[in-house]
Amino acid sequence: MVVFNLGYTAPINPSGASPILTPSQIWAGLQRKVRHAEEFVPLFSTCEVLSEEPPATEEEPYTIIRLVTVRPGAGPPGGSPASRAGSGGPPGGGPPTGQIRNVCKLYAPSRVDFLREDGTKFSNYVTQGPSGEETDMSMTYVFEWRHPGVQAGSEIAKRMEAGHKKTAREAVEQTIKRIRELVVEGNL
Repeated sequence: MVVFNLGYTAPINPSGASPILTPSQIWAGLQRKVRHAEEFVPLFSTCEVLSEEPPATEEEPYTIIRLVTVRPGAGPPGGSPASRAGSGGPPGGGPPTGQIRNVCKLYAPSRVDFLREDGTKFSNYVTQGPSGEETDMSMTYVFEWRHPGVQAGSEIAKRMEAGHKKTAREAVEQTIKRIRELVVEGNL
């Protein structure tokens, strides 16, 4: 088995960005992403919330269990590792298929953890930038992708790692872009 631990960070409000997003808009966007993954991830055709559990104490997260459906034939022909990244697709070939169950833990206002049954974990973080200004924020995604049956150091593993790195960057950038679009549309 091979496990890839990767992350990517991007500024939320880089120079020239419009509109400037606020912390509350970013948090609302991440909450929406949990419930409506298909609006943020082109690989997904649907997202069904199976259950929600508010925290019993302030220290506990809000928990949402969801089921996302992978769009049939999603990704480039041949199902590159990038198209399967985080999708549950088969290692080494073929486009992703089926459904993925996630347990999503929301830690307001700055973190969401996504846990899959196979042990794969993703975390989305919103962090304060060096200026200390409220709108100086970055978004970081940290991924722990698990691939049973894939040999570490193999050619397949190398291709998968390159695909996962690309997917990490695209996931962060697409999320920021989509939140900004939702704000412009008046939906956040």
